Amino acid sequence: MIEVSEQDYMHGTGHLTLRVTRLGDQVRVHDDEWLEVEGLALRADGTQLDPNPRSALVRMRALPIEPPSRSS
Repeated sequence: MIEVSEQDYMHGTGHLTLRVTRLGDQVRVHDDEWLEVEGLALRADGTQLDPNPRSALVRMRALPIEPPSRSS
């Protein structure tokens, strides 16, 4: 599960709490590293907001995880 503020993810507004189900590619946007993630959005009380997964680009430095290795 990740929790990020609005300035640390793209394609949405407000605070994002996501139960991550898939990590995608790491991408560089505007001189910063971002990670494509997919998962289930959660409300503040931890209940699922929508049955459909959502995708977001999340700023790497906002994540409490090790970045995926990049192939050269």
